[in-house]
Amino acid sequence: MILNFLSGKVADSNNRFIYDIWKMHDSEIEDTHNFIQWIFPLNEESQAVPNSPILSENEILQISNSTIAKKNIEKSSKWYLNFLDKNRHWITHSDHNHLRITRAIKSLRLIHSEEEADKFKRNIFNLIEGNEHKINTRTLNFWEDS
Repeated sequence: MILNFLSGKVADSNNRFIYDIWKMHDSEIEDTHNFIQWIFPLNEESQAVPNSPILSENEILQISNSTIAKKNIEKSSKWYLNFLDKNRHWITHSDHNHLRITRAIKSLRLIHSEEEADKFKRNIFNLIEGNEHKINTRTLNFWEDS
C-alpha cells in the first residue's frame, strides 16, 4: 500500500494522493499533522499519529527498488525544505517541525539513500546557520548523529 502511495497510484488514509500533499498551502502544512508519516514513512510506530504506515522489511526493500517511489520521496524532501525555508518560525527551542525533520532524515536514510538523507540534513543545517543556539541541544545532537 505505501509503495503505491509513494508511487502516486493510491491515496493515503485521508484520501490524499502524494501530489495533493505537494499542493498544500503553507498554513495547511503547518496545521495538518497526518501527512508527514505518509511522505516519510518509517519502520516504527508514529507517536503523534496512530494508525500511520509502519514499514515492513519487505516494504522497505520494495520502496528502495522503486525508481518512481524514490523520485517522489526526493520531491517530497525538496517540497518540505522549501516550506521550512519560507517559514522560519520553527527555528526555536521547540517546534513540531523538529520531529518532522527528524522523521524525514530517518526515512530518507531507511528507504532512499545515505546520500539523500545527508543532503537533507545539510540543507537543514544551512537553514539554521547562525541560529543553532535557538534549537534545543538534544534535537541538534540527534540531527547531527542521524
